[in-house]
Amino acid sequence: MNRLIFSDIDGTLLNSALKVTPKTRDALRKQIINGNVFIPVSGRMPQAIMTAAGQVTKVCPLIAYNGALVLDEMGQALNSQFMTAAKALEICQYVEKKDNGIAWNVYSGYDWYYSPGNNRSLVEQEEQIVGLKATATSLEQLKDLQGVHKVLLMGAPQRLDEVQADLASRYPDLYIVKSAPNLLEVMIKEVSKGRGVEIMAESLQVELMNCWAFGDNYNDETMLETVGHPVLMANAPADLKEKFQTTTLDNNHDGIAATLAKF
Repeated sequence: MNRLIFSDIDGTLLNSALKVTPKTRDALRKQIINGNVFIPVSGRMPQAIMTAAGQVTKVCPLIAYNGALVLDEMGQALNSQFMTAAKALEICQYVEKKDNGIAWNVYSGYDWYYSPGNNRSLVEQEEQIVGLKATATSLEQLKDLQGVHKVLLMGAPQRLDEVQADLASRYPDLYIVKSAPNLLEVMIKEVSKGRGVEIMAESLQVELMNCWAFGDNYNDETMLETVGHPVLMANAPADLKEKFQTTTLDNNHDGIAATLAKF
């Protein structure tokens, strides 16, 4: 029976140099040749997922924006969930009023927007990581968006922790989760990587018990809880390691390949 192999990108599929190592690449390609399906899952936008997954294969299904956008291998949407532009605008206005060094980013479909006056250096760092350029915009222009799949906040970890708690109390209808110490992701409540995995597995008619998932951070938690075979990277936070018993090597030592070798 075919297996689905779901993998987070940053800290999981990619090493610290933002590369898929040859050993991990070849292990995944072997699985694809054997009829199994590789599915990258990330908070990234679709194009940014493929700058990473494209090192393994040029065509694959994917789950973007932590599950807010699920695409089949032809790029057709299996699921698309977004907040209103008005709600995203409120969050960005809140961030600018805080004026504590946090930068806001807004993602809508295949577009990425940022404010040039709001800690541009953090946005430039993210551009280098994902290999894409963001589009400068204003708060006023955000009103014209049809919908927003994700708001991404970048900043100092402690300040993001404070903002996360504040936003959670203000917006109980939103899913607010850290994907890295310096990155806070905001989507609607119905969105999660776990739900994205369920949608993909149903589309491909594969039981969740025949699904593997690799992850390293808090936004991977629902995905790991959903599949029959969750695997946590060694570079994951300690509290997640206590929750998920199956771990592998870290992202710099071919953790994915080490698990796939046991298939």
